[in-house]
Amino acid sequence: MVTKVLLATPAHEVRDHLGHIFAESDGFELAAAVSDGAGVLTALDRQPDIEIVVVDEAADDGHGHAVARSVGLATPLTGIVMVVDAHGPAEMSRAMAAAMEVGARSVIARNAGLEEVLTRLEAVASWSAMARASIAAERNGGRSGQVVAIAGAKGGVGTSVLSLLLARAGRTNDTLLVDLDLGAGDLTAYTGVRTRRSVVDLAAVEGEVTGRMLRETTYEVPGGLRLLPAPAEGERAEAMTPAAVRSIVSALRFESGLAVIDVGAHLDEPRATALEFADRVLLVTTPDLPSLRAARRSLAQWDRLAVRRPATVELVLNRRTPRDEVTPALVERIVERPIAFTVPDGGTAFAGAVNTATLLETPTPVHTAVAEVGVAAIRPQAAAAREGTPDGPTEVESLVAGSDRRAGKQRGRRRGADPEAGQATAELPVVILMVLMVVLLCVQGIGWASGLLAARAAAQEGARTVGVLGYYDALGQPRDDVVDQVRDDVREQLPGSFRAAVGDSDIEVSPQEVSVRVTVSTILPGVDLSASSSAAVYREG
Repeated sequence: MVTKVLLATPAHEVRDHLGHIFAESDGFELAAAVSDGAGVLTALDRQPDIEIVVVDEAADDGHGHAVARSVGLATPLTGIVMVVDAHGPAEMSRAMAAAMEVGARSVIARNAGLEEVLTRLEAVASWSAMARASIAAERNGGRSGQVVAIAGAKGGVGTSVLSLLLARAGRTNDTLLVDLDLGAGDLTAYTGVRTRRSVVDLAAVEGEVTGRMLRETTYEVPGGLRLLPAPAEGERAEAMTPAAVRSIVSALRFESGLAVIDVGAHLDEPRATALEFADRVLLVTTPDLPSLRAARRSLAQWDRLAVRRPATVELVLNRRTPRDEVTPALVERIVERPIAFTVPDGGTAFAGAVNTATLLETPTPVHTAVAEVGVAAIRPQAAAAREGTPDGPTEVESLVAGSDRRAGKQRGRRRGADPEAGQATAELPVVILMVLMVVLLCVQGIGWASGLLAARAAAQEGARTVGVLGYYDALGQPRDDVVDQVRDDVREQLPGSFRAAVGDSDIEVSPQEVSVRVTVSTILPGVDLSASSSAAVYREG
């Protein structure tokens, strides 16, 4: 896989030099080159798949370290490499210490050769990949919350109401409801709370949104939720940026068990960012042709702008009644997406609850239907966050559960017990065992990949030593001192976890190449695992 690199330097010679190196590399691609810190953050917003940022210490009139610090705060999983004007081990050591203080992972000299640049970038790319894999593993393991974004095909289809009821149906101890319809958000009216702060207040700290900031900006609403409201003044929406939304979504994911974001019916850059980075996206429409055409246009627009693929969007049909002339089959034909969930029309009781701001306290058939939507749309990923908590079922969940129990009793009286009732319970241990085996294999694969990268870097270091010192003496005999020096250099290049287990037999030195084999720690009993790599010797001078 090719690793994308962003270069920040005002010097044309550095840009040309590193550009040639990237052009010769098969593993790295220069995604963009900018000259200042502002350009770095803009490029990262536009290309979130960039994994390494190379920052010249001369960037921003000599304030390259400040640029590196801002990149580390905005994207902590991005590897940072500093380009320094240093010569000799002592200067490089001081430059490395200064770079690490601002979050950089490595340094390279301005005139560094191809092998040195690629070796250091490979190490940083390995760190970035492992960090991202670790975060993804935690997220998939249920140790982080779920972010659900709800958008409307057009105004007036009930997006805000469904967002509120979905958050209520799937609530945990730390559920957050976010009103990102910045120009016309009205969740505060539905919940009956007065606010002074809003989500726009977090835009000024876009790279440092913490759990404390979220708690200070949100408001408690009935039903055990916290609301992060839209601003009361719609013109303040201009202060929100895509970078701020990305930081807010990240904070929501790691500071709450469930976050439901109402993005409204209009698309701009901040709301496009929310749709792109949310775990689930629901598109709300109603059974009328203008709304269905708008839903189809929204899906096509999201696809063209690379915001969200239509296949990853779930369609919700709201305000469905038996008298509708537009059938569900016609809805699916017009929008070209299957209906995931259907919510009935609430009638006069529901309208009264909306008008009196008692929507969270007044159960209606809409609440029951939305509870079923919540079970299907939210529970699969949010269940682990609620597991083991003392909270009982919500009010709408109790309505659904009671209805299911009554229906089950009637079915039981009619046809007796189901012979397959215990099948799911019997299969559960097998499923858990298979999941554990997959997790163990993934962890072992990461360890083996780390050993392979370490062996490759050490072999390249040994090959470089042979190329500099030479393998044969003046009489054409192999030089034992060179072989010993190569083995010392190889061991020094290896991380401490691999160094102790590498013996002389694991390091093969020849005039053509150097091979290194490292032993990888294994979590599987009775399995010996190792990783080997070789590097060709190129005679220097």
